[in-house]
Amino acid sequence: MPVWVFLLAASVAFVWVGAMLLSKLNPDDPIPLLGAPPVVPASFIFILGGGVALGWLAGSFASEGVLGPWGYLVGALGVLVPWVVVRGQHNRHLTRI
Repeated sequence: MPVWVFLLAASVAFVWVGAMLLSKLNPDDPIPLLGAPPVVPASFIFILGGGVALGWLAGSFASEGVLGPWGYLVGALGVLVPWVVVRGQHNRHLTRI
């Protein structure tokens, strides 16, 4: 397997953990698309930063291979998809209450 696949998986895991941390610390507040919820721990910044860095690195390695310039899109999706999924589940849970 190419290295970028492992980096992409690590990026997804980092962003997923960071988003879950944010949703657990703000159980009664929605997570906005832009901006920040009331409680944002410093560890979230490091976890999300690590996920973004790993996603960028995965995209960089993927763009040097078969994917070409589409590798950067794959890296960006590795960051965006887990964020949107966790945020959507969290906010949807709030609207049902």
